Order: sequence, then C-alpha cells, then structure tokens
Amino acid sequence: MIKGIGTDIIEIERVRKAISDPFMRKILSEEEFEKASSFSDERKIGFVAGRFAAKEAIIKCLSGYEVPVMKDLNIENDDKGRPVIRYKDYDILVSISHERLFATAVAILQAEDR
Repeated sequence: MIKGIGTDIIEIERVRKAISDPFMRKILSEEEFEKASSFSDERKIGFVAGRFAAKEAIIKCLSGYEVPVMKDLNIENDDKGRPVIRYKDYDILVSISHERLFATAVAILQAEDR
C-alpha cells in the first residue's frame, strides 16, 4: 500500500551555477559529500542534481509525517547501482534519472504491512 508519493525535477544548469562545498554540505550527507568530492566536475554536478531531486521527492512523500533535513537523508546504491534510502523506519523506494538538461526523481513511501 502506498502511503505517500513525491516527485521532483531540477535543471542541471541551476546546480552548475550553485555548486560549492557549502551548497553540497546543505544537501548531501557526509558519505555522499565524500563520494561527490572524488568525482570530476561534470560527474559531481550530475550527482548533486540527482541527489537534490531525490531528496526533494523524499521530503514530499514524507510531508504528511515529518519534514527531514536534506543532509540527514543518505542515499546509497545497492550492488546493482539502484538508489536505496534508509531513513528511520520508513520503507521508501526512490528512482533517480538524469539527462543533459534535467535530473528528476520519484519517491514512494510504502506501508509497513505490504
């Protein structure tokens, strides 16, 4: 059963103009920040844009319950590269997509009794 859904899209150019360590620290968890810091500039911009869109989508799907701070949300990738979010006891699915101009994401909050 779906308890919440969120989606977001961001122009990659907006992230390109804003990218800096302070900007990334507002959005990324410590683990994500370390990962992004190891990327080339272009890969870093895409990564941050994708994480921004995903976290906005997650915040929207949780809005009926709480509003987390972006940097408290840590998105990892499983062994197949799929994004995985572990936040408190919530069961959240997330999908992130990038293309030349935009990054987009969808998050779905599932009921515990699936």
